[in-house]
This record gives sequence, structure tokens and C-alpha cells, in this order.
Amino acid sequence: MTIDLSNSTALHTAATQGHIDVVNLLLESDSNLAKIARNNGKTVLHSAARMGHLEVVKALLNKDPSTGFRTDKKGQTALHMAVKGQNEEILLELVKPEPAVLSLEDNKGNTALHIATKKGRTQVILYSFIVHSV
Repeated sequence: MTIDLSNSTALHTAATQGHIDVVNLLLESDSNLAKIARNNGKTVLHSAARMGHLEVVKALLNKDPSTGFRTDKKGQTALHMAVKGQNEEILLELVKPEPAVLSLEDNKGNTALHIATKKGRTQVILYSFIVHSV
């Protein structure tokens, strides 16, 4: 697989654009592609979560649920990206394999809940309280 100067692959591009058929084809040919991070540390899952591509997020998590714990150079997970992207469905998918991901802090000490609070993401905040109380 070809990698560009930013360490980005065709899978990164397909995931960012939400092209689920291409994502599935590339994952079938080499599931390890999902583990390649760009120079900034962002994985394919980071990009798909930020851009709101639910089916891509599901496909990536089905291949490897632990990818939800990978962090970029800022210490942010795909969950941090999903909060920024305002997509509660993706948040649910990212938390489903392991709710402990809600507690992960970035390099500035912010959890996804901190970011949600700063950005006024009420649904995310409510969901976080529900998950923590169960």
C-alpha cells in the first residue's frame, strides 16, 4: 500500500470521505492498514469519527475494537474527535466496546466529556452521565 508524505494511505482518504465500500475492500485486502497513523498520530478511526461516517466507524471497530483507545499526538482518541464532530451515534459506537474510553484524557487533561462541556454538546454530556451511572 502506498503511503504519502503525511503517512496517509488510501484507507485514510476513503474513511475521511465516508466511502464505506472502498473502506471494506481495503480492510479485506489488509486489515493492518487501519493501524497506520498519520504523522499527527491520527488513525483512520480518528478521521471517520471526526467526519461523522458511522458505517466506516462500525467497520473499523468490527475489525479491531481496541483501536478506539489509540491516541494521536495530542493524546486524543477517536471519541474526542466524535465529540468535536457532534455525532452522538458515533459516540455510542465508540463507547460500546469499552465505556472506560470516556475516562481517557488528552495531553491537556481533557476527557471527551470536558470537550463536550466546553462546546456545549448537551447530548454527549447526558450520555456520559448515563454510561457512568450504570
